Amino acid sequence: MLDQIAPAPLQEALRRDWFAMAFQPVVNTSTLIVTAYEATFRGPDGEGPAAFVETLAEDKRPTFDLRCRVAAIEQAMQLGITERHTRLAIKVMPSYITDPDADADRMLRIVRRLGFPARELVFEFSDRDHLESDKMLRLMKAYRKLGFLIAFDDFGAGDMGLDLVSAFTPDTLKLAPELVHSLCSSWAKRIVVERVAEIAKKGRIRLIAEGVTTRAEHDRLRSLEVTLMQGDLIALPQVGALPAPSLRLNAAA
Repeated sequence: MLDQIAPAPLQEALRRDWFAMAFQPVVNTSTLIVTAYEATFRGPDGEGPAAFVETLAEDKRPTFDLRCRVAAIEQAMQLGITERHTRLAIKVMPSYITDPDADADRMLRIVRRLGFPARELVFEFSDRDHLESDKMLRLMKAYRKLGFLIAFDDFGAGDMGLDLVSAFTPDTLKLAPELVHSLCSSWAKRIVVERVAEIAKKGRIRLIAEGVTTRAEHDRLRSLEVTLMQGDLIALPQVGALPAPSLRLNAAA
């Protein structure tokens, strides 16, 4: 599989542990049921994908992005995610994708070869990546057409907002950690989250609060009827494991 996807110059790097993936659950805090796992690259020194990709030559970055996606699926399957019937969320680096249709077709071939259901695979596109651009819309539509799910990550952190949702309705919205952390101190941020929650409910869009780190944030989100959460309070990300909800949350809920 590795030889089929990665060009020769990256073979040595790919044989190392550079493609370790950390998994963090998205949990329904009403039931403590895990509904999805987000996979995130961890470099040899624990760095995330944005930092690590800067150490690579420009022509190697598209392969790195693709290999991260493949590694996430492979490792999640090895850990038994398909038996749990939970979704797998993977971040996409759209700046390294030149042909949206070809990229979507390639991902479909990969998941079919691996035996992972496309309907359980969520591709996350960050609000920081100019989701309103023609290229981004083409890319998201190409993935959606082939049965993959689409999430807007870091929603509320960038310049675009609810107008974007009317142009392209995603399957999932993930509230930016900045919004979550400000809920207990800013009425303005609370109003934004209330509005997003209302839009998500009417549009039947999954709404996930990302970056939940305190009990106060958890309680405020619950008061706004936001029950799907991800963050260190819920469970810490782990390399090589699909972690269960934190005991701290079990004790407090």
